[in-house]
Amino acid sequence: MSGKGTIHIVANGYSGQGLAAQITEKVQARCRAQGVPTELHLSRNKRQISTSIREACEAAGRDQGRVLVVGGDGTIRAVSEALCATDIPMAVIPTGTFNFFARNLGIPTAFEPALRLALEGEPRRVDLGRVNDRLFNNNASFGLYSRMIRAREQHARRFGRHRVVAILSTIVTLMRRYRSLDLTLSTGDLTRELRSPMVFVGINSLQMRGVDLEIGPSIDTLNLGVVVMKPVSHWAMLRLSLRGLMRRLRDEACLEYFCAEQLEINTNRKRLNVVLDGERVRIKTPLRFSIESGALWVVAPPEGQG
Repeated sequence: MSGKGTIHIVANGYSGQGLAAQITEKVQARCRAQGVPTELHLSRNKRQISTSIREACEAAGRDQGRVLVVGGDGTIRAVSEALCATDIPMAVIPTGTFNFFARNLGIPTAFEPALRLALEGEPRRVDLGRVNDRLFNNNASFGLYSRMIRAREQHARRFGRHRVVAILSTIVTLMRRYRSLDLTLSTGDLTRELRSPMVFVGINSLQMRGVDLEIGPSIDTLNLGVVVMKPVSHWAMLRLSLRGLMRRLRDEACLEYFCAEQLEINTNRKRLNVVLDGERVRIKTPLRFSIESGALWVVAPPEGQG
């Protein structure tokens, strides 16, 4: 496993209203003061991010350093995918809207303690989710949620990347016309057919409990947490969204949730828009979900201390 050599900083200079770039400057200044070598891999536009991530990961592998991600869940997911199954540690200074990945691992969301952990902390192994050939840290979903993410990005570009904008965008999207999908779900020993406007698959228990969805004790083991929405009216959808914002989804009859070690979902469509940690990706069907145990080294507090 790589040590505490050069800090290779990955940041999206075009996202978060420039917040990542500003924090990156603070990180470099602090590292210079402490004599810690750094190398910056800053993306000025969306086309550069993949190249920046690849260069940072390759350089960290050569000089036994670690990759420090300054960004939200989407950027963290992309770096995680590049570092999966390597011995290169990933550290995080979260600058996203919700920061589910950091919060779930106990990584501070405030700058000073997050930087201190990134520079001085020890890495530990964490699990990743997989759908076909793509990886995710928190959740994967499709259907209505994909529309919600697309609308949220459009509203964020117009009104700014704020939590209130994301919430209002979600409510507006849920009130518009939507279609349910004909699906076949298989968990290995059980196969069933159903119609659903949205399926949510998570490995991050924080997101389930954050809206009062307690799937059960198996969410803390190597199992996927699956939420399937039943078709409902527009008014019922609005009620559901409001209860979700108030974190009161536990008794909603239109939501079915269960655990599974593996899950395959098929439909009559050849490809689906799947949202991986907030990023829309087009993936061939069938969708095969599983968990990659201990696939990533992350600088985080020991389990139970976050």
